[in-house]
Amino acid sequence: MIIINFIMVFNQTLVLFLLLMVGFTIRRLEIVDDSLKQNLTNLIIYVTLPALLIDSMSYQFSLERLTQLGSVFINAVLVYLLMIIISYIVIHFLSVEQRFKDVYQFILIFGNVGFMGYPVIEVVYGSTEGIFLAAIYNLVFHLVLWTLGIMIMSRSQENGQNLSLQGLLNPGVISITVGFLLFIFSIELPKPITYSLEMLGETTTPLSMIVVGSILAQVQIKDIIYNSKLWLITLIRLLILPLTTLLILQNFNLDRLILGVVVILTAMPAAANTAIFAQEFGGDEALASEGVFLTTLLSIFTIPLIVYLL
Repeated sequence: MIIINFIMVFNQTLVLFLLLMVGFTIRRLEIVDDSLKQNLTNLIIYVTLPALLIDSMSYQFSLERLTQLGSVFINAVLVYLLMIIISYIVIHFLSVEQRFKDVYQFILIFGNVGFMGYPVIEVVYGSTEGIFLAAIYNLVFHLVLWTLGIMIMSRSQENGQNLSLQGLLNPGVISITVGFLLFIFSIELPKPITYSLEMLGETTTPLSMIVVGSILAQVQIKDIIYNSKLWLITLIRLLILPLTTLLILQNFNLDRLILGVVVILTAMPAAANTAIFAQEFGGDEALASEGVFLTTLLSIFTIPLIVYLL
């Protein structure tokens, strides 16, 4: 069983790398220019990602699911508080420019819980319930992403954004609110709208990895190899955070499915949004792409290890 899971997770990660290499290749061969990167970034943030969020919460309401929702939501909030605290401690001791600290902190807090998280949870648990619980974890992810995430990534800019109620009025949080209301009231959208949202949402992963690849095409691979601080951040992101989460949550007698979903999603590599948000909000997009590349590569081996420990 462990070998089967390892192969499936490896294959899923390989798919992401192949998509990344598409973006890398078309930019290196100058099939597309730099304007594609910005245009695709806007398309993802304002169209395909909101569609994915609304579609991922299209489940029939039930009391059992509401109970699971509450449990996953509370534990996800606790996990994000833990990751935020650890991220502030870590970057405090990093002697690098603020714009690099912003990217490192973003990597520590935000994993690829959507684009890679959904497929991995489906591989490990093979059930609709697993995907539903992953959607709830993603809800917390996006609430933090579209508030604290924007603040962190734009922090070193003169017009950097602060946490505010106005900051909640963005495509991500609005989409989550719409999706949650659809779930709570069991509102079934007309089929044409549902299919349109599903098709748009499915393009988010390939488009995001193409953007990451196109940014990476302008980066020297040797910069990744010799960046010891990035390797440290990667170690914390892939192993220390999920193992700490596992050690803490296993003391609370949680349902094994809920525990597994929360820990596995915490073990995901850096979110593709790292590069997307760096591009959109003035972060160091080169370092962001390097972080996505390295953490995704090493997660081929670390995620099966976390699954084995569960």
